[in-house]
Amino acid sequence: MTCQESEQYIQEFVDDALTGERLEVFLWHISNCKACYNEMETSYLLKEALARLEDGTSFDLHSELKEKIQIMEQYIRWHNLAAVVRRIILTVAGLFLVWEMMYLYLYYL
Repeated sequence: MTCQESEQYIQEFVDDALTGERLEVFLWHISNCKACYNEMETSYLLKEALARLEDGTSFDLHSELKEKIQIMEQYIRWHNLAAVVRRIILTVAGLFLVWEMMYLYLYYL
């Protein structure tokens, strides 16, 4: 992902609308690009600070942002694990079907 592409996803990330592979690539990019991380951090801090000022609640936005990133990274790990499990189940089911077809073919010969 380029910095220009990353900028397109900042608002989606801040609004919790970024998911799947785009989220994974975006998180990897901001963890390796300080400029894009700073851009995302600024957008997040502005949005959250304005919302909190209206509510009158206290906040530690830097810690909350780090926690949000950790939660999203954990989501990606679980998502990827689920994808692997699905592939394994489909492979086993496919092998079972092939075995069943071979058995029926040999049985009825």
